[in-house]
Amino acid sequence: MEILKKIKDDKQAEQFLIEIGVLKLKDECPYCGSNEVYSIRRNHFKCKVCRREWSKYNDSIFKDIRIKPLIFLKIIEELSKGRLIKRIAEDLEVSYNTVLKIKKLILKRLLKKVFNIDDLKPLFSIGIKGDLSLEYNEEVNIEELSKIKNEKVARLYIFKNYYNYDLYIVFSEKPIKLFEKFSIKLDLNDIRKELKVLLKNFSEKISKGKITNANSVLFTIVQNHYIAHNGSDKLFYLFLEALK
Repeated sequence: MEILKKIKDDKQAEQFLIEIGVLKLKDECPYCGSNEVYSIRRNHFKCKVCRREWSKYNDSIFKDIRIKPLIFLKIIEELSKGRLIKRIAEDLEVSYNTVLKIKKLILKRLLKKVFNIDDLKPLFSIGIKGDLSLEYNEEVNIEELSKIKNEKVARLYIFKNYYNYDLYIVFSEKPIKLFEKFSIKLDLNDIRKELKVLLKNFSEKISKGKITNANSVLFTIVQNHYIAHNGSDKLFYLFLEALK
């Protein structure tokens, strides 16, 4: 990631996050509103008027994620590359829960930004078109789809060239009996290269039990789709954009 090669420390990382609108810091006292404030120790300020202290990260993205700005950016970079949480935590020497918390935060914002939804349903579909677009749909025509061959991976039913979609992926928390009789093993040979990369990446993670719930499935589909079509750099900035 070119931008991270230029960012050498937390101060530069913080400034970058401020400039792109992810990190919003207030320059006034949160208690009395005075702008006569000064720094007293690392990341803390004190008001000259009311004499109260506070963290400069109050009401910012770092309020509940206690992590240094540079490591925060590096975690987002690694997530944008499609790396597993465990590996990121080990390589960056942070806790698994810290990386997981950042991933969940990105996903929640991403759902709103990309699909305009707040929460996932137990049954939904993702349509993938050749023009690089993703469409989320909570209305799944099970009766119609039950007559079409699908290629199953765990709780995903994959339909190729359904309507105007190159791929139509249905996720269900419970097996769909009407789909099961036409389910076959995923075949990666009859689709074009970029879709093959997409399916291969997330189907392997699902098969190995690395993805276990709806949130992880959708995050991984979006993640791998952007990586396959636009590269991890663009996904890195999409993640940051979602966090604004």
